[in-house]
Amino acid sequence: MADDDLLQKADALMRRHRVFVAGATATEATADDRAGDDDVPLLTDIVGPDALRELPVSTPVDLAALRGALAAELEAWLDEGLPHHVQHVLDGITDQLIIQLAAQARGELLPRLQGVLAAAQEPAKPDPTDD
Repeated sequence: MADDDLLQKADALMRRHRVFVAGATATEATADDRAGDDDVPLLTDIVGPDALRELPVSTPVDLAALRGALAAELEAWLDEGLPHHVQHVLDGITDQLIIQLAAQARGELLPRLQGVLAAAQEPAKPDPTDD
């Protein structure tokens, strides 16, 4: 359906409503107002039984089969996607852990190791209580 066709039908529908609201009778509506109204049913139109036969008939749904299919799709999605997402999160945690451990090693462990090395390089001083 072309945009112009749709706009003409919407305009005709709004004009029909406006005539009703303004209190005018249906005979006062112009021919232009009724031009595109052939396929838009009114509330007063009678719909024949043939139109009802054209409606699609809904078939009953087997809920147990639907639940099984949904469960299978969920399980397949989890099997395919979950390991990737878990690995991605674990990689992020591993990277964060390495960064934090490196910062703590520089801030705490390195000064302690430097202190041990400095103590080992100093010559042994005699104990004053040995005299």
